[in-house]
Amino acid sequence: MPGEHLDPNRSDGDLCVQACADDPQVAFHAVRNLARLGRGLVEIRWLQLGFGRAASTTRAQTTPRNLLGFKDGTSNLHLDDPASLDQYVWVGDEGEQDWMRGGSYLVTRRIRMRLEGWDRDRLSDQERVIGRSKVTGAPLGGKREFDTVDLDAVDADGSPTVPPNAHIRLAAPATHNGVHILRRGFSFTDGVDPRTGELDAGLFFICFQQDPRTAFIPIQTRLAANDALNEYIDHVGSAIFACPPGPTTPDAFIADRPFASLPS
Repeated sequence: MPGEHLDPNRSDGDLCVQACADDPQVAFHAVRNLARLGRGLVEIRWLQLGFGRAASTTRAQTTPRNLLGFKDGTSNLHLDDPASLDQYVWVGDEGEQDWMRGGSYLVTRRIRMRLEGWDRDRLSDQERVIGRSKVTGAPLGGKREFDTVDLDAVDADGSPTVPPNAHIRLAAPATHNGVHILRRGFSFTDGVDPRTGELDAGLFFICFQQDPRTAFIPIQTRLAANDALNEYIDHVGSAIFACPPGPTTPDAFIADRPFASLPS
């Protein structure tokens, strides 16, 4: 997509493993042991360690802040809303592949943030880039974080309260036929870029959806073309994976249905 600089050494792959734990050492050893068991058949193509949460996934959670200092994922889907998950996340009978019904599609993006340049910008400019108040998380023109984003509101001079290129305007479901994605991302830091002396840090974006062709891809296409945030971020890694439904019986295993569909 426009403006991205994908590193082939941090993109694509045949299998995806995600391990989460309160202690990162536990997650590290979980992945390491899976790779050890598969030695001779598989090898690790790339690995990304993340920390914290980059979006709330239940109503009981508070909205976390990303490395830019803004609350992130305010309008995310919630796991305690099964009707929305059925509508936007899980593949149903409409799925083209029978073995994917009950599963979901995973998209990952490694998004580096140019934090040094961001920190030098004025607060008012940062808020117009995002479209929200930095302190409260409220959309511009609103008072509270979860106020509905009014995309039609205008200032006294007639200009849109939420700028045309603000991140939340371009990412809002209202501008994408109501389509939602389930975000489950993490922040990351991988030391210092030796070329620039700046931090190699940002957002490891993860999202799930019924169909990337109608969800992530059109959303990201719109963001890549016009998002004011593009001045401060760079997409450097990308991958997409099919996540089949989980095992339903003791003798079943992950992805047993697609393997069963292969010719003998």
